[in-house]
Amino acid sequence: MRLSENRHGLGREHPLCDRIQILMIILFFIVWSIDSISHIKGGYSTIVFGSVFLPARLVLFAVFIGLGCYLVLQSHRLVFREGNGHPGLFDSGVYGQVRHPMYLGILLFCLAFLFVLTSLVSIGIWIVFFVAYDRMAAYEEKSLTETLGDDYTAYQKRVPKWFPRLISRQRAATGEKRDTLKSEGVK
Repeated sequence: MRLSENRHGLGREHPLCDRIQILMIILFFIVWSIDSISHIKGGYSTIVFGSVFLPARLVLFAVFIGLGCYLVLQSHRLVFREGNGHPGLFDSGVYGQVRHPMYLGILLFCLAFLFVLTSLVSIGIWIVFFVAYDRMAAYEEKSLTETLGDDYTAYQKRVPKWFPRLISRQRAATGEKRDTLKSEGVK
């Protein structure tokens, strides 16, 4: 099996990364479309969110589409525009909040469609989709650990893999220090 180099020479992508992503997105939308059509015609498999008010589902759809697009666009901007020709560890911006913002953005984008018309089959496909991305991410992280060593290991400890922190540890520590100083009467 040939190990493909990352476009910037740092670490390796999973050899089938692009094919897996395309296949999973196509599979997800085929299943979601078939289930959506069957719901419109027969309403058989969408009972999961049938009781949730449609405007609330549409708001969730918009929020998840927005978050997904934001993560993908910001990560692409950092990697392909600002990082062009300068391989290294990105640990700021969206990469300071979550280690795999591109993958997470695509997952959130697909998850958004489940809020509009949801079926158990589509949820199952999305879970398979998540597992595939998790395995690709683990493969890439192993390569980055081999390449960057302790720097990447420290990054893994600082930044979560999938669930972004809303406030960074550094900002939280600074805020805690400020609160401690205020309580001690130091300005």
